[in-house]
Amino acid sequence: MQRFFRVSPPTVHQMVLTLEERGLVAREPGKSRSVRVLLPPDQLPPLHEPSPMGREGEPSQIYQIRVALDGIEPPIWRRILVPGDVTLRRLHNILQAAMGWTNSHLHEFIVEGAHYGRPEPDYEEMRDDRRARLSQIAPAEGFTFPYVYDYGDGWLHTVAVEQILAPELGYQYPVCVEGKRACPPEDVGGIGGYAYFLEAIRHRRHPEHDSYLQWVGGSFDPEAFDLEQTNRRLHGLGRGRR
Repeated sequence: MQRFFRVSPPTVHQMVLTLEERGLVAREPGKSRSVRVLLPPDQLPPLHEPSPMGREGEPSQIYQIRVALDGIEPPIWRRILVPGDVTLRRLHNILQAAMGWTNSHLHEFIVEGAHYGRPEPDYEEMRDDRRARLSQIAPAEGFTFPYVYDYGDGWLHTVAVEQILAPELGYQYPVCVEGKRACPPEDVGGIGGYAYFLEAIRHRRHPEHDSYLQWVGGSFDPEAFDLEQTNRRLHGLGRGRR
């Protein structure tokens, strides 16, 4: 059902529950993946195998990835669904929008010793991230790789491929499905600077309390995460895969 209808495992589970409630299928108690169709064969509609590429312009695979900042507790993370054929350059833009960064600094992906980012004349080892795709560098579920943003602050993220799914019809990708906690402010000084910043804004008597609040725009909630706002940023990237 997952492959034929191009839906995720949770959707398959909900489909089976709905069919069971309507008396169209039955499951054997205690036996997994057991679904018995209660309709006679002549009442079942004919099903034709869909094209492996789906409708024109649709991706053939969707990667469910989890990106998390290293070294911060409680963790700051996002769970995102992205087409498997996105270039690493576009994946960078997706990660920026999902996390809440402003794309103001250099970045790189590190995959089995290879570095992907914007080519630099003084950094010959850097491969062009526009010429590599997610499905090429992470071909299987369970694959993880680092994503580095802002060499000054040194924000290290771990990107993990949790599942590789078939695309769901009518779904707009990329999309963020879950996340926790706010992204640190840009140029806050990395992990140590962020900890100092939080200490300052939490205590009114801290000598830099007022200056930090003014710098950050008046207020900052480290526990805040707005899924709707995150997806507005992602949808603003457009549907391209380059």
